Amino acid sequence: MRSFYRKAEGRAERLPWHRESPSRVLESAVAACTRPARALDLGCGAGVLTLWLADKGLEVTGIDVLPEAIVMARSLADERRADGQFLTADLLSYAPERPFDLVYDSGCLHSLVGGNAALYKDRLLTFLAPGGSFVLEHWGKRHAFDWRPIGPRRRSPATIERMFMPELELIETEVTDFAAALPFGPMVRGIGYWFRSVSR
Repeated sequence: MRSFYRKAEGRAERLPWHRESPSRVLESAVAACTRPARALDLGCGAGVLTLWLADKGLEVTGIDVLPEAIVMARSLADERRADGQFLTADLLSYAPERPFDLVYDSGCLHSLVGGNAALYKDRLLTFLAPGGSFVLEHWGKRHAFDWRPIGPRRRSPATIERMFMPELELIETEVTDFAAALPFGPMVRGIGYWFRSVSR
């Protein structure tokens, strides 16, 4: 991952996963937030969508385990004169002072080294305020044999939904198939999920 940031030379648009526009599920979740609201972007990378959240009026924090990503995100925030706090942090040990109304993950879970999904869920539940929203963008399985020995983990929608039950309920999904270079492609399915925490 560090090599991608080095090759990008400080320019977010040079990262292979770069995009400027939010997913429909992220837009829906943000529209449903009662202002003022706090948001956390897990694995924020260059901070493009973190700053989009800030532009929508949320008090936002972006964290990433890679210092190179945080340097790029802070530089982008300065360039755009945008608000947003960026921290170098591992999501499995990050301990914010207060929970968030929205937690966004656009690539952390499916790239999690070691794949400790249970620990990820435990940490997520500490980040999320009661009634808060969780938006996850994850690589999905197009069919039973859709897998690769390297790259992000692919999980079916049923697996993802089971993973976060019963504490979170699924509100909305969005499925997008797109071309990707080998060895990840030639076709990849991206699935966006909007969950809401369930008060019990």
